[in-house]
Amino acid sequence: MMAHAIAPDYGQQFIFPPALEDWVPKDHPARFLREFVDQLDLSLLGFVMPSATEGRPPYAPSLLLKIWLYGYFHRIRSTRKLEAACREHLSLLWLTGLIQPDHNSLWRFWRDNQRALREIFKQTVQVAVRAGCVGLALQALDGTKIEACAAGPSSWSREYMEKLLSALDEALAHTELAIVQEERAQPGYRLPAGLAERQALREQIKGGLAQLAADGRAYYHPVEPEARRMKVDGKNRFAYNAQALADEKTGVIVACEATRQETDVEQLVPMIEQGRENVGIAALNTLTVADTGYGAGADLRAASEKGLNVLAPPMEGSSTADQPYATRYFHYDAKERTVTCPQGKKLDHEGHTTNKGQRVERYRCHWRDCPVRAQCTRDPKGRQLEVRPHTPQVQAMRERLQEPPARALWSQRGQIIERIFAQIKQHEGFRRWTVWGLAAVKTQWAMLCATLNLRVLYQTWRTKRGTRPVGAQMAARLMRQRKKWGFALTTATRHMAGRRSPLASSTFFARSNSNQACAS
Repeated sequence: MMAHAIAPDYGQQFIFPPALEDWVPKDHPARFLREFVDQLDLSLLGFVMPSATEGRPPYAPSLLLKIWLYGYFHRIRSTRKLEAACREHLSLLWLTGLIQPDHNSLWRFWRDNQRALREIFKQTVQVAVRAGCVGLALQALDGTKIEACAAGPSSWSREYMEKLLSALDEALAHTELAIVQEERAQPGYRLPAGLAERQALREQIKGGLAQLAADGRAYYHPVEPEARRMKVDGKNRFAYNAQALADEKTGVIVACEATRQETDVEQLVPMIEQGRENVGIAALNTLTVADTGYGAGADLRAASEKGLNVLAPPMEGSSTADQPYATRYFHYDAKERTVTCPQGKKLDHEGHTTNKGQRVERYRCHWRDCPVRAQCTRDPKGRQLEVRPHTPQVQAMRERLQEPPARALWSQRGQIIERIFAQIKQHEGFRRWTVWGLAAVKTQWAMLCATLNLRVLYQTWRTKRGTRPVGAQMAARLMRQRKKWGFALTTATRHMAGRRSPLASSTFFARSNSNQACAS
């Protein structure tokens, strides 16, 4: 007898309806996401708890949050695609209990709970600390530019806006004069069409020019005015600057932020302090490594004053590296308040001045017979140096990075943080924001970073979850049914005898502690 090929039987029916719990494997990410959300106090995190006295009951915030986390976990970030997934993804059908919210409900939940959604990231950090996934020894800080949702070609330059404003002012002046003349000739004359639109456009241009003047920028985007032009993959695009602070042990992101600033200046201290707040007091002695973008003198001074353990090369420029008489080679003694040149001569103090609210001390070399004077300066009065309040911290950081142990620790920076950005852009396929405005960008970045943390936690959860057998009585009852009806219940019996309850692994969140080892 020839065996028949395996093919689907679309007319097949079940004697017993399939159980919802049988639809996904025991270690499926959907089960982990359900447990993660169920252990959260959403009202305490700031989620809007809806109530309705008439009409259709609202969707529970926990349900919509599970859908959003599932979507980001599976690289689905569109509300319409999430709506379709609620009908088509078997594991999402299990997670929602066959409830299928529409895309408008999903979007309203995102819109109304942005601050609370950013708190989800902090919850992932705290769970990671309890699960032992955060080493608390070394962490790396960096930023990456991600293109804004708005299209670049539709931006306005300052020159274009000024010409357009002048043309609008002239056109509106003629229109207003014509209105006055027509009103005198024909009382009750109707305003011309488009006048209100032109007046609104003029106000928008005035606001844009005021913003450009305040920011010191030359380009403005009428659709997304908060975005700024930045270098993105070697091109000049409207973008936002995404910041992340990652722990060395398993790559858990302990702090994240998104800004509209083109550089990483003034981000060092806020990011480390956010990481301390998220992780707790255990992070007080953690070493943070960062690249030169975070090595501004004011930032190094602020980190030193707050007692932060930081390794970041000062921003001195590579062009002076081969110059033996560059400013970096002059030594400043903070106690004696003296400056010594590479030739061992002390410079004379010439007073001080004020620059941007900071006191700047001035020193000048008066050694006329210096053998390297021509190499050191072209100033006929002699070489002049300015010592700013952050000079001691910059000098100390420069000397510290010359030590081999510190240099070895700093060299690990790229391995820790840059792979995080590579994973987001390549594996997650996220190279452009899908939301508009800085507030929404902050929320989306927090959700992306939370997703990466959840991936780490999911691997740990798989190895640490507990079991809760249904019991011998259930298995015995199924066996009696098998004998009575005479059909194979082997699969169902085996499943029910060793099934894990949907809350079986909730002990992962309740009993985890920092002494446990995190799964790689």
